Amino acid sequence: MSTYLLEIGTEELPAKFAYSVVNQFKSLVEFELKKNVVSYKEIFCSSTPRRIVLLISGLIDSGKDKIELRKGPKAEVAFVNNIPTKSAIGFAKSLDIKVEDLKIKKIQKGEFVFGEKLEKGKSTKHLLSLIIPKVIKSLQGPRFMRWGYGNFKFSRPIRWIISLYNDQILEFPLNDIQPKLIINRISRGHRLINKNISINIADKYLEALDNCGVIVNREIRKEIINDLIEKTSSKLKLYPDLSDTLLNEITDLVESPDLIVGNFDSKYLSLPAEVLCVVMKNHQRYIPLYKQDKKFNILDLNSQDTLSTNFLLVSNGLKHSKDFIKIGNENVLKARFADAKFFIEADQKIMSKDRNKKITSISYLKGLGNLYEKVNRIIFITTNIFDKLNDPFIDFNELEEAAKYSKHDLCSEIVNEFPELQGIMGGKYLFKEGFSENISMAVAEHYYPRFYKDKLPSTKYGAIIAISDKLETIISIFVTGKRPSGSSDPYALRRNLNGIIQIIWQYDFNLKLNELILLSTNHWKKELTNYCFNECEVLEDLNQFSRQRIISYLQDLSFNKEIISSTCESENIKHLNIFNILDLKNRIKAIQEIKLKSNSSALISIISRYSKLAHRGTLKNDILSCNLNVNNELFEKDSEVCVFKFLKLLEKLIKSKSWEYKDLINLFEENLENLERIFDNQEGVLIMSENMDVRKNRLNLLGLVRNYSLLIADFTILSS
Repeated sequence: MSTYLLEIGTEELPAKFAYSVVNQFKSLVEFELKKNVVSYKEIFCSSTPRRIVLLISGLIDSGKDKIELRKGPKAEVAFVNNIPTKSAIGFAKSLDIKVEDLKIKKIQKGEFVFGEKLEKGKSTKHLLSLIIPKVIKSLQGPRFMRWGYGNFKFSRPIRWIISLYNDQILEFPLNDIQPKLIINRISRGHRLINKNISINIADKYLEALDNCGVIVNREIRKEIINDLIEKTSSKLKLYPDLSDTLLNEITDLVESPDLIVGNFDSKYLSLPAEVLCVVMKNHQRYIPLYKQDKKFNILDLNSQDTLSTNFLLVSNGLKHSKDFIKIGNENVLKARFADAKFFIEADQKIMSKDRNKKITSISYLKGLGNLYEKVNRIIFITTNIFDKLNDPFIDFNELEEAAKYSKHDLCSEIVNEFPELQGIMGGKYLFKEGFSENISMAVAEHYYPRFYKDKLPSTKYGAIIAISDKLETIISIFVTGKRPSGSSDPYALRRNLNGIIQIIWQYDFNLKLNELILLSTNHWKKELTNYCFNECEVLEDLNQFSRQRIISYLQDLSFNKEIISSTCESENIKHLNIFNILDLKNRIKAIQEIKLKSNSSALISIISRYSKLAHRGTLKNDILSCNLNVNNELFEKDSEVCVFKFLKLLEKLIKSKSWEYKDLINLFEENLENLERIFDNQEGVLIMSENMDVRKNRLNLLGLVRNYSLLIADFTILSS
């Protein structure tokens, strides 16, 4: 068993690429080894800021023999009267087999001659010398660059390459790199320790680098950093603000992690916690520390009760330089905090009312006016949502004010410097000026959710403004024709629509998304007189986009395929409005309740049987009335009368304003035996009677049962 080592030494890699390259590199190598039938035990791939590492252990020195079945000429051409022709002889010769070993097989296009081609396994060293350069050139990432005189592109300039097969250097061509790199066994240690490391054997690589202060294994490095942060913050009796994203980024910025506890002046606690944390986390990659009994309020303009003046930083420097590193980082942070303090003080000299007037000077999208016009469209959608919800606990004046001031902080100094704080700072400024908590919270939280699994607005006011803002963005982008395609979604429209669906789902808002879209596109058409767009086409695309996102959201919630298909995708329920997300949620809940019942299998089975037979009839899916569709004078047995009475109960239920899906399910469950009787050998009837009037009457009877069940889902899919 052999081991292969590849180390690509580079200048400092961007953290995002160092993180993404690991799985990318491993997947490409696995694919190529499998394709070339190279056996191995394990592939280890890792990265540091200065290197990408591949270790393949348990390699067999020669690839396995591969037998490939190849198709030759047509049988009638290859053999005439069972005698091989030149075509057959030539085909056998090309495969290096005897003519007698050829086989005739029948495929879709007729009978053809087939033969097996034996490909001897090649040397693993030879295969690796072909695979490795191909994989390196296949790596992808943002902003790849050229250097030197060559045309080779990579994330950062490659400065050295180690390629060892056990203890032997394995060379491979990378011809586009100029000046040319010499592949050898010399690695580099920590960037502050100017020391070359000779790797004598591939197996000893990790140990050799570890002895020189470089922790190559990314997962071990990440675990060390996490442990250091947890132990130190626990010792300080503080809580670290450490997300997975920040932990991953820090891991990819250091080769030899060391933790330092920093400190800043308490006067900066007069700034909001979000401002301090954005500076520390997003700009400096420090870990803020919260007080364990923190009292956090998004509308607070100071962080005295929330944050500690301590913070943590992960250093890649030498241990004896700890004090210098600490002082240097504290000075950088002091300067950043001083800037933020200046911006907030400057903002507070201007009232939000005056700041809001400036949004007329900010352009929005070409042809769609400025930010002031966008805000007016947000107010239009907000008004429609308010009208449709008809919630007596929501004050329209406050809701309108929240929409009106939703973008005022985009003209503030602090948001201009720290765009991540948009919305949040707007809410804080409004609250300080005496606006109500409802208005201030709505403005502060209307960008939520900003990313996958982000929190939602905490109030209905914030939820409504968030829906309005996101929907305005989606419709405006669709109107301009810049719609998402494939993996490209530069305006994050999928994320915005996911946010709308999530808010409606969690808040149980009784809104029909397609109606909101229709009203809004009509309004856009009237308002944007100078902008020409096809309203019907935009509307169709928006509805299709919404349908896809709703289904995607249900998949994210881990609902199984049959529930999603039966409630959203079946042709039989297309007459239902899946854009009413609350109704969809209740229908799914009803199905889940059915599945919990002891007789769920029998219930689903009988409804499915009715539905499948009803397809032979002509009754449309949206008809729910027995009048003119069922003639009780044509009934021949009591089983038909029982089903008819059941339909009358259903009809009565649906006409009541307060019915729920559970009431519908209960009626089906209570009448399960009556539904089954119609198919009983003794009490039942022949649905497909020779008398066409009787047959139609019975199919309509079944069709009406099906139609009531379709108010919930297509049970033919659930039964499968």
